[in-house]
Amino acid sequence: MSALTTVWKKEFRDAIRDKRSVFAAMSYAFFGPMLMAVAFFFLISQLTDQADVGIEIEGKEYAPQLVEFLNENGIVEKQGGWSENETPIILRLPESWSTKIADAEPVEVELNADWSSQKQQTDIKRVEKAVQAYSSQIASYRLILRGVDPRVVQPIQLQKQDVATKGSKAALIMGSVLVFIILSVFWSGMNVAIDISAGERERNSLEFLLSQPLSTWNIVTGKALTASTFSLFGAALSLIIIPIIFAYVPLHEIGMNVNFSVGMMLLMFVLLVPLALFATALQLFVSFRAKNFKEAQTYISFLLIIPMAASFGVEFARLKNPILYYLPLTGQHQAFLSLIRGESINVMGTVISGIATFVAALLLIKYIARLLKSEKIVFGL
Repeated sequence: MSALTTVWKKEFRDAIRDKRSVFAAMSYAFFGPMLMAVAFFFLISQLTDQADVGIEIEGKEYAPQLVEFLNENGIVEKQGGWSENETPIILRLPESWSTKIADAEPVEVELNADWSSQKQQTDIKRVEKAVQAYSSQIASYRLILRGVDPRVVQPIQLQKQDVATKGSKAALIMGSVLVFIILSVFWSGMNVAIDISAGERERNSLEFLLSQPLSTWNIVTGKALTASTFSLFGAALSLIIIPIIFAYVPLHEIGMNVNFSVGMMLLMFVLLVPLALFATALQLFVSFRAKNFKEAQTYISFLLIIPMAASFGVEFARLKNPILYYLPLTGQHQAFLSLIRGESINVMGTVISGIATFVAALLLIKYIARLLKSEKIVFGL
């Protein structure tokens, strides 16, 4: 333990001297959640925007009742021109409107818009719903005039009762934020892991370290603990920043609420400890196998695709396989989702996932220690 502590202190002191690497390591943990919060803020603002929708109405003199109905529902005629980033939304009413309405014939109304425009999606949908509502109103009037109850065309009325909690609703969009927390342990310790492995080899300090009366196990474990310290610091920074940032995101406006309690944050941090050790052990393994510093950066950049693909894949594909609770990485992700929803976590799955992650990290460290006994690895041959 004395030798292990000495190696950890030495590597940590060397790593923390490089302020640029430390800032780069922490930048992901800081800016990742902030960018997600800004994206959610604008998304919620767009979804809850009740401002009038300005459109062009061609042939408005043919259907004054429809135009009045649209105005009552916040669909008004646009004043002024369209900006360069906007595609005109045009509602065209035919000259035969009055005749066909009087004869109870279908009227073809044309809505000209760009359905691929993300910024105008909400406006287009509001126009569609307003026109469909007016169409349903006319159909009801026609049935009443003929002595028919409009309810005969609605034999089944589905009553929706949403039993979802605000926390479970929030998990639908907060899952992507949880992915950023998990990935922070991979990003925050990445630069340090490369520097204390491939970087030391290029500076010729690795050979000097191996010449000391220390076992390769103590050396590799000390390096892994150093990089894990930075990984966990990045994870802690994310866990501290996220509740502060998302307090300003108006999730309540879309019926969602997330309660970031201190206990939940502490439990998340504990679950990230074995994952941080596994992430840094994996990065050290790749760095030692690389020939030089730049090659190690390239390989680890590709390596980071694996946790990103696994996390985002499980999140967006909505996979429900029970085995996900017992695997490294996905087990922590499933536990985080349960905490956000306010549900009880799968204790057995979470414990097994943590143990499996920790064992995998130790096996990697042991294998790296064996590799350091080879001259090819030490000298990058």
